[in-house]
Amino acid sequence: MKLQGAFRSALPSTSGQLTKRTISRAYKIAFGVIALSFTTACATLPAQPTERALYIDARKALRAESRLGWTVDRIEVTEASVQTEPSACHVSPTRRAALRAWVDRRIAEEGGPAAAQFARGRSKGELKEAIELERTRELLAQLEQHVPADCAFWVQPSEHFEGLHAVSDRWVVIAESVGGGSLSFSNGHVEAGGGGAARVLAGYGLGTHLELALGFEAGGDAVLQKQADADGTLQANGAFRFGVPAFLRVIDLDWVYDLELAAMSRLTNGELRPMGARVALAGGVSGLRRIGLMPTLSLWLAYEIFPAQDRRDAEHVIRIGTKVGIDWDP
Repeated sequence: MKLQGAFRSALPSTSGQLTKRTISRAYKIAFGVIALSFTTACATLPAQPTERALYIDARKALRAESRLGWTVDRIEVTEASVQTEPSACHVSPTRRAALRAWVDRRIAEEGGPAAAQFARGRSKGELKEAIELERTRELLAQLEQHVPADCAFWVQPSEHFEGLHAVSDRWVVIAESVGGGSLSFSNGHVEAGGGGAARVLAGYGLGTHLELALGFEAGGDAVLQKQADADGTLQANGAFRFGVPAFLRVIDLDWVYDLELAAMSRLTNGELRPMGARVALAGGVSGLRRIGLMPTLSLWLAYEIFPAQDRRDAEHVIRIGTKVGIDWDP
């Protein structure tokens, strides 16, 4: 009972309509996190679009290898080149040379060779960007040993190349599954549950760092509800939800940060709540695109509100879990 009272005092009033203060608070928190992502996340990129596309693909390939555990530079760079060489085939020798020169300048801006800085007392963590830039330079140099000889004859350099492992300036189809635990609050009662949802969205990359997506979802939860008997036993009851989600995604190489808003409806105990809303945040990583498909994996936190309707108390739902997605570039 004390726990329920604490939750009740922490939540907005459930006896009336959703207040403007609640909406304002949710939006301020959500947009604040996204603004923080803009100011702290995005890496420095080349200004020229074709060079930028190759650079992003190269950095993502290197980070994919690093995420599995970096061992020997030569081996890891060679593995990364397998995923980067198809991109290099689309970029002219002049642009590739300009990108290598740009990387050299970035290494100088970061203080020069990482090994020399380490010897002077800087930590490995402080040298992360310099190390990644040096690996990128080594990867780009290795590509020159095989491009264009390894490229298919029908693949020609193009000034319109936008990258293979990105969503820049293109339409994609996104399929996602969202799952995790939930807490529902209504009229002072707290109910725990868990479940998931599947959704399909159409997305468009707005340049290098942003993506917008809109779609639909359907899912359900198993909610533990106390029964009205003498023992007050708990029983799992089904709750179904449907929605129209939209999200803004901030992209920093292989890191992704989502701000999501959704119109929601919820069916519990045979009663439909047709008017609800969700605000959610997510953060995670994107992988490399293979056969047109690029995966993402994120942690996901959401707040849903279903205002009081038809003599039913308002319901608040907090969800935390994971979001797994695949986008297809047709």
